[in-house]
Formats: sequence, structure tokens, C-alpha cells
Amino acid sequence: QEEASDAFMVSRCSCEMSCSDNDVFPLSEEDKPQEYIPVTWKSLKQNSLDFNKKFGKSGRSVSGYQWFSGITAHFHPSRGKSPQEAVREAFSSLQANVTSEGLQLKDIILVHLYVKSMEDFNVINSIYVAEFDLCPPARVCVETLLPGGVLFCIDCLAHKCDVAADNELRGEKLVMHVQSISHWAPASIGPYSQSIKVGDVLYCAGQIALVPCTMQLVSGGIWPEAVVSLRHVERVLEAMSQKTALHHVITASCYVTDSKHIPIARSVWQKKLREHTKAEESEMCHDAPAACGLLAVVVVSQLPRDAAVEWHVTAAVDEPLQRKHFAAKVLSEGFQIECESVESASASCAAVSVRLSFVSPSTSQPDLGSVLHDLVAVFREAVEKLSEDCTASPLALRTFFREDVFDAKALQTGLQEYLEKYLDEKTPALILVPVVNLPGKEVIHIACWLS
Repeated sequence: QEEASDAFMVSRCSCEMSCSDNDVFPLSEEDKPQEYIPVTWKSLKQNSLDFNKKFGKSGRSVSGYQWFSGITAHFHPSRGKSPQEAVREAFSSLQANVTSEGLQLKDIILVHLYVKSMEDFNVINSIYVAEFDLCPPARVCVETLLPGGVLFCIDCLAHKCDVAADNELRGEKLVMHVQSISHWAPASIGPYSQSIKVGDVLYCAGQIALVPCTMQLVSGGIWPEAVVSLRHVERVLEAMSQKTALHHVITASCYVTDSKHIPIARSVWQKKLREHTKAEESEMCHDAPAACGLLAVVVVSQLPRDAAVEWHVTAAVDEPLQRKHFAAKVLSEGFQIECESVESASASCAAVSVRLSFVSPSTSQPDLGSVLHDLVAVFREAVEKLSEDCTASPLALRTFFREDVFDAKALQTGLQEYLEKYLDEKTPALILVPVVNLPGKEVIHIACWLS
């Protein structure tokens, strides 16, 4: 049977699948990035994100979770240090800081690895692989706009169950680490596990569009890559917990390498979610829509294997129709702040997103401190709106920001000050990620994980 001209095929084996562009939602003009933002807080001096400060870390949650940030490999060729030495020093520092909290590297379940250049990917992996045992953490790896002299920056989530204070279900840990060629999902292309399940939460690795039986990137560009890589996410979720699917996702990040890919990625995501939520609502005879996961789409400079898109999700094995959802929108000096939160049905975890967008010209340069104050105030309100049953603590405040708009050090200082002022001992680990672009008029997208 002939395929329509707008369809693509992955291969001629059990990996085979087809997709038609007509099946995907039309693209939204609002998602297309606004290249020129008439306001900037970028200083004329070189970006000086303070990677030399002490490691950041969250407090330990009641369920034994803790996030570490700012683990950085500094590399200056002129100083006679090799890249391998820089990587080893960074992991030695990570080991020391994790140990100081009564944890071990084997307690780490999720790693975000941001590299200055994908050319260093193999060097980093050669050292990284020796730091973890046979069941390494899940991992997402992207190249982003780190300052000069930095090889990579890592943040990670660790978990250690206090048996006396926690129940057996929440402390249970399951690991999926597939290294062999298969036909259902790609094998690992680095020292990481595809997914780790702790209690009712699934922490997944980033997925790119590799054809499982060949381990080569699917051809055809962004459309097939977005569909195939998201299919991999679905299969990993289902393999870890039967009947778990995309509508069980609590938070998701989609990394693309071209601003034009943002509306395409969003369209593919929305179509797949609609399929799952309609089936769920029909099966449960439920009229109210499910609270779906919060999605951040960001543009970075490069992805592993020169992929066009990479998906990264965290999901909860719960009843999405029973989740709690909160949304708010406020204006702040020509900017709009939009906030959403999703709390799992079991109240074991939650996610909060806060987006800062330019909406109208201002007669004067807005004060950055005032904008950041309002941003954190809205975030605090979302945390306070969580149910009384939710014992999850803010662990990681991942802040994607347009590198051409903000001075990274000023952004870091301002956010840290207001977080400590408003959240005190519940201040999450602050993670700043400079990106090439964000959807529409967004200049900041905060994604916070609570557990």
C-alpha cells in the first residue's frame, strides 16, 4: 500500500512507524520566538555567571530527596591542565559535597549535564562512566551557552530513603539500564540509565530520535525526530510501569536546536497528549480534563548526535484526573508573568512553571530587581497553593533565560536574594541555564521540581 506524500517511514522492521503531517496540530504563531526584545539587562562586559561560588543545594525533603547544583569543570588550556583533569576535579568536588550530606554517588538518580561544546562529549563520558556503578543515574545532556573557561556544569538529584520515616513503597527504587540493541527503544549512548523509578515517580533520561535497531538518527528533519523521540519516551514510561503514558508526565523539557522548531515540538506534544487524555477521560467517564504535565521548550546550540530535538520528562504513576492544578497571570512593568503548577494525585510530587514575557514597550528601562521580586513572589504563591496533603519541598529552580537579554550574574544574585527572603529554609537549588531562545516573547522560563 502506498504511503501519502506527507508521511515518513522510520524503517522496514519492527521499529517501523509512519506519521502524517496532517495528523499534527496546526502551528501557533504565538509559539514563534520574537527575535528582538526591546529591553535588555545585558551588560557590555563579558557574561560572568559566577560558577566559582560554592555549590548550591536544596534542603533534604521529608522523603529523602536533595538537589545539588553548580558542579563545574573549569578548563583553561593555557594553565597546563588537561580536560580529563578538569572533569576529575569536578567529580571529586561533587563526591566531597555529596558525602558531606551523608550521601554517596550511588544515591544520585538524575543528572543534568550542560556542556560548553559537544566536541568534549567523549572526553567527559570517559571519566563520567567510572564515577557510577552498573546502575548509573538517568541523564539529560545538551550543549548550551556556558561562559569561557567552563567545560561543563552539572546539577543532580539524590535520594536516600530513611527506612524509619518512610514507607516501603516510596523508598522502592527500580532501574532500567538497557545497553543492547533492540527494536522497542534505543540503547544508552552513554553511561546513564533510561529511567529510574523511586516510589511512584519516574525519572527518565533525555531521548533523541535514534532508530533502535540501527542506533542512527532518523532521517527527515524535525517532524520525524520529534515524533520518534517522543515515542521513545512513551515506551520507556510504559516499560517502567504498565499503562503509564505521556499524560502521567508532571514536568517535561524539550530542547531544540532551531527557533523554527519550537511550534513543531509543541504541536507534536499537544497531539500526543490529546490522544492519551481523551482515552483516559472516556475510560473513566470523566468530564473534567486531566491536569497534564508542564512543558518547557527551549532552544540550545547543539544536542547529542546532532539531533534536532531531545525530550526529557519526569512522570508520576497516579490518576491524572485526580491531580490538582493552579494557574495565575500578573503584569509587571511591561512584562507578563504566567504561573502554573501541577500536583500529583498522591501529593508526593509537584511541578511549578513561571514564565516572564515582554508584552509592551516601556517608557523607561524596567528595574531588574523589581521584576525578579515579582517573579519570585508569584512562584511562592504557587508553592503555597499546594494542598495541605502535599509534603513536597521545592528542590530545583531551573531557570532558562535568554542569554542575549540578561546579565547572568545579576540574574543569579537577584533570584537567590528573593528566594532566600521568601522561602527561607525551603529555598531550592538555583540552576541558571543560558539558552539561545524561548517561545514567543518569553525571556525567562522557570521549571521547579518539588518532591
